[in-house]
Amino acid sequence: MTKPGPNKAVSEREVLLYFVQDPDPAFTVNELASEFERTRQWADNILRDMESNGLVSSKNPGGGAKFYWVTESGKRY
Repeated sequence: MTKPGPNKAVSEREVLLYFVQDPDPAFTVNELASEFERTRQWADNILRDMESNGLVSSKNPGGGAKFYWVTESGKRY
């Protein structure tokens, strides 16, 4: 039986790169979790941290979905 490999950490920089390289202007927690093959909780935590650091902004237009997009500070990070 083989052991699973190390759980490679995903950096804020990698998330920001995904945001700026993808043609979509905004993303949900579920989309980010799927893209990086992580849990919804992981995506929610990293996006909240990034928002508190001014790297992304968010808006909840209703219906339960919250959208995140990269800020100018995030683009320069």
